[in-house]
Amino acid sequence: MEAKDKHIEELQRQVDYYRKLSDEVAGQNIRSDSQISLLKRKLTQKENGFTILSALHDSFGQQIFEDEFFNNTLMLINTTLKMDKTVVLWKSPNNFDSFIPKFNMGFNRTEVEKLKQIEIDFQQEEEVIQRPFIKNKRLVPNEVSKKISAKIQIPYFIAVPIRTHGKIVAWIISGREKEAWPFYPTLDEGDLDTMVSISGFLEAGISNANLYYSLEKANEELEAYNQELEKRVAERTKDLRIKNQELTVEKKRSEDLLLNILPEETAEELKKYGFAKAKLQENATVMFTDFVNFTKFSSSISSEELVSELDHCFRNFDAITTKYRLEKIKTIGDAHMSACGVTGDGGDVADVIRAGIEMRDFVQSYAKEKPKHLQEYFQIRVGINTGPVVAGVVGLKKFSFDIWGDTVNTADRIQSGSVAGKVNVSESTYLLTKDLFDFENRGKISAKNKGMIPMYFVENLKKD
Repeated sequence: MEAKDKHIEELQRQVDYYRKLSDEVAGQNIRSDSQISLLKRKLTQKENGFTILSALHDSFGQQIFEDEFFNNTLMLINTTLKMDKTVVLWKSPNNFDSFIPKFNMGFNRTEVEKLKQIEIDFQQEEEVIQRPFIKNKRLVPNEVSKKISAKIQIPYFIAVPIRTHGKIVAWIISGREKEAWPFYPTLDEGDLDTMVSISGFLEAGISNANLYYSLEKANEELEAYNQELEKRVAERTKDLRIKNQELTVEKKRSEDLLLNILPEETAEELKKYGFAKAKLQENATVMFTDFVNFTKFSSSISSEELVSELDHCFRNFDAITTKYRLEKIKTIGDAHMSACGVTGDGGDVADVIRAGIEMRDFVQSYAKEKPKHLQEYFQIRVGINTGPVVAGVVGLKKFSFDIWGDTVNTADRIQSGSVAGKVNVSESTYLLTKDLFDFENRGKISAKNKGMIPMYFVENLKKD
């Protein structure tokens, strides 16, 4: 019963947090993609924490064997929280000041054999560590952290004590082998809070397992306890129903944020099946933009100024793609990639050309605001190509929508074959839009790994 009360309190905390966070998001104008990434990171932490705690709550009382409960919990930690390795260190029966590995997940056979040989104490100078702690790139490691990393071979981790009857009987240590934003985010207090909550379920699991061994003797007492429990569960179930309704509202807000990252069709497929199949799109149009003399430009100003300038330009590019119902695919350095016809709806080939013209005009206008010695750097080349692509999400972590195929490679070559301030298109794009725009036939132009291919400059929209 105590575990369920704690779970309800945790759900309430989650609801309050999501409501507060959502209100803050609704009331602010997020100023950079890095802020969006940080917000997504926090939301993902809470969602992952809720997922694993819900799974533990559902299994609580069903897995009465200690080994089964711990192994399933460690698997949930590694898969849901994206940890590489997790180990539970149990108090040594021969030395009560030391702890030895008892359960592990994510270690190979050789590492498991090495684990059997180690003992770790949590002595820090004159004091024994008894509180949870983190080892990451940002924090100066203490002696215990260094000791754990050396013996268990986990560079970055969270360590949380497991107590029964107020005394530490074990430590759970879970971590990653890399920390590099955004693919391997630094472990922080949000991750620590989740692990502390999990340790509470582990403590309850230990008590549950111990209770099983004395079940026969306590049968009459448990019968009375179960009757009382059912009454309290009925009361709490009503509360849970209300909390779940509130969580549904907050989840909707979180899903809206997800749609800023993935197309709606792909996001729905991921939520439904846990994966999204890549699909062939026969009539996609792909556009690349690239800044001229970017390398020279990057050496002329500070890194902070460079990123600020790119952010300003790409934000405007994103607004233009939205205006013409295109799908932004990604940015690669100073290159911006977008497309239509990759998700089943959105703009058409002509919309891509209009967007390319508007991006070029924006950069030319923005260049006039800059000092004369910097104006030459605010010029872009635009390349557009039409053809089949494969579109979707691949991999298991950090989902990102992307497209592949020769059409994409050719679009990049068309961009490279353009000149500053020009929108350059392939023959396939030209044939689809020649009745809508005036073009300059450039003839066949050499393209890397493509040979000589026809290219056309877009001059302007045809007049009626």
